[in-house]
Amino acid sequence: MIVKGKADVASVVLTLSTDAYADTDVLAITHEIPNAVSVSGGTGVIQSIVIQDDDDQAGALDLVFFDANTSMGAAANATLAIADGDTILGIQEVVAGDYVDMINSQVAHFENVGIVIRGTGTSLYMGAVSRDTKTYTAAGITVRLGILMD
Repeated sequence: MIVKGKADVASVVLTLSTDAYADTDVLAITHEIPNAVSVSGGTGVIQSIVIQDDDDQAGALDLVFFDANTSMGAAANATLAIADGDTILGIQEVVAGDYVDMINSQVAHFENVGIVIRGTGTSLYMGAVSRDTKTYTAAGITVRLGILMD
């Protein structure tokens, strides 16, 4: 059987605070991922996730995926306060042991993630929660999503 569909890699540079984080702070406010699905209201599957930490922190975090632009809190490094949990599509937990040391950076890679997504229009939304007490530069973490689209 031949499966036909589209696949793409979406790359998101998280907007971070440069002050030290606490556990359960908003690591990165919600970011829009345009064209995450091929048609308005379409569906897909997050197949893989790569997290590149150029600040070499290997900090524990949760990536939270939403089907709408949902506030996680006032700003990066603010107290976590998700406005509407009904919009959560899935969460990817990342712990320090998931990272591979690349000497000047840390990289975590997840395969067969399997988070089913539905776009708002063609967009998906993602934010991050700190599960550690690390300090980053303003653009120190990049997330790449491998998405299979219907």
